[in-house]
Amino acid sequence: MAKSENQPARLADVAASCGVTMTAVSAVLRGNGLGSGNVRVASDTADRIRRVAQELGYRPNVAARVLKGQPNNVLGVLIGADSTPANYERLSALEQEAYHRGFRLMIGQFRGGSDRTHEYAQDFLLRGIDCLMCFENPTPQYDQRVLKVLTQYRRVVFQTQRLIEGAYCVDVDRADGVRQAVTHLVQRDRQRIGLLLNDRPENDPLMGDRWRGYLAGLQDAGMSADPHRIWTGTGMFPPPPEMCDRAVEALVGRGGCDAVICSNDVWAICFIKSLRRSGRNASCELPGIGVIGFDNLDAAELFDPPLTTIDQNNAAFAKAAMDLLLSQTNGPGDNARAMSRIVPPKLVVRESA
Repeated sequence: MAKSENQPARLADVAASCGVTMTAVSAVLRGNGLGSGNVRVASDTADRIRRVAQELGYRPNVAARVLKGQPNNVLGVLIGADSTPANYERLSALEQEAYHRGFRLMIGQFRGGSDRTHEYAQDFLLRGIDCLMCFENPTPQYDQRVLKVLTQYRRVVFQTQRLIEGAYCVDVDRADGVRQAVTHLVQRDRQRIGLLLNDRPENDPLMGDRWRGYLAGLQDAGMSADPHRIWTGTGMFPPPPEMCDRAVEALVGRGGCDAVICSNDVWAICFIKSLRRSGRNASCELPGIGVIGFDNLDAAELFDPPLTTIDQNNAAFAKAAMDLLLSQTNGPGDNARAMSRIVPPKLVVRESA
């Protein structure tokens, strides 16, 4: 029977338009783009199926799938309510990628301890959600009680590091991003390059990555690190103005830096504002102080001057995360490479450096 103009698109409509079986369409839209289970589909055919499904506005019947005990095309997400702006922009990229693949996200924001995290993790399972993306780890909200619930999921993908056996991980090569920033500054004849970290490297592995990239970049340029040009905060975020003033005085006043790489865009923006308060200039041209951020937030391009920054490639992160969430392989038996994805960052050059 032909579909009327007002009827929603059916699986049969997609199959007819593509000239394939309904089984092939179902496998592609349920899997990772190449089919799932025992059904495999050529990559060009899978691409055509996904494109036609999107053009026809096909959406799976979630209620029917749950009643049949099938996956319901909804993916769970756990994220801290006090997470950084960078994590929320990455979450937005994940939602867009999931949408294009015919999936939806159900998001649980945890705060104030592990009870709420535990409640969300259990609730997702009761709703038939068997794939979970965990942002902002490690945190106290992932205690042993929560981690035990996470082992019941068919697929769990963590950001940065795995916290349970058989889980998957997507990470960004932050060290390479900072190395790119150092190389860029050296090419711009900056000779006294500083590093501003939100916390000590031994306290925060993400800051440790930035520190290692900084040292590698200096080594590439035949330069040595000066401890007076490395400043670490107390982990407070966002930084208060008085802390930014201390960082400026330490790095520019005493350290003599002609450029500073900051641990994130928020710090970079605050650092530039503090430079202005102190009467110093932030500029891409010497003798101004060059400033580079990290994250490429939406605000980076709107700031004055537009901020040079390290883009964490959220689109690639989202694609890698979805590939892992929807993969049909078995976690514990996979090798380390199959269980991890490392996303390359890219330097976005604007006026601040």
